[in-house]
Amino acid sequence: MKRIVMLLATTFLMLSSSMAAEITQEPVSYSNDFDTARSLANFMEDHYSVSILIGDECEGIITEGFELGDKPSGRTPLLNMLGTANYEEEVKRIDDCFSVYPPGFFDHFHYQEAEKGLRILLPNSILVDGHTMAGVTTVQDGYYNVFLGVGAYNSLNVHHEIWHAMEYRITWDNPEMFDDWNSLNPDGFQYNENYFLDDIWTQAEAKDDWFVRGYSAVNEMEDRATVIEAIFLYESDWWNEHPHIQAKLDALLAVAEPVFGNVYFHE
Repeated sequence: MKRIVMLLATTFLMLSSSMAAEITQEPVSYSNDFDTARSLANFMEDHYSVSILIGDECEGIITEGFELGDKPSGRTPLLNMLGTANYEEEVKRIDDCFSVYPPGFFDHFHYQEAEKGLRILLPNSILVDGHTMAGVTTVQDGYYNVFLGVGAYNSLNVHHEIWHAMEYRITWDNPEMFDDWNSLNPDGFQYNENYFLDDIWTQAEAKDDWFVRGYSAVNEMEDRATVIEAIFLYESDWWNEHPHIQAKLDALLAVAEPVFGNVYFHE
């Protein structure tokens, strides 16, 4: 039995090395899949009043604090090794997420600092110090840019990053909108980047009944964005058991509704 296990392990390692070598020598082509994804994205651009860039279309976009990689990556070592992706499925996921927002919602992003509105970018990968990231949101070149790395994000990441874009839009007219946010936290609490290491990819239990997960305690913006994530994770019973997080959601509703109207999470 030990010999069989060793043979299987050796075979897997040999296959892995061979596959990795192949990928290094011959980059995967997504031309056919790209055409289908691009067609769907064109329809979505008209329907939602947004812009969408896919894969290599993101090349040349200026970034700060992160870089765009040329090979799709994912949340598992196997996906990272294979560098596989399905652009059509990635665009469909965005469409599914957009469908929960009310008609005309994205029109509110066409505003002063970003008159061109919301732009979704699906680069092959997003890298920070060599590490793959799911998403990043910026305001640049007349757009609210939402970067989502191919193969590395899920629907929660989409809503998380859209909230960041919403927050940039909300605070354009009133930069002091969230100055009192820390009053919703425990007395003496201070955000700390060290929490970043506690729980960046997993959906952990609420932290001390005040935070949705460990990543929430990194800074105020991530705290607010993870509250939005929780809308799609938990039913009313969970919210009743976490009144401090409910209070944070109520505060977000109060500032979002005047700008965006009947937002998706209002009902």
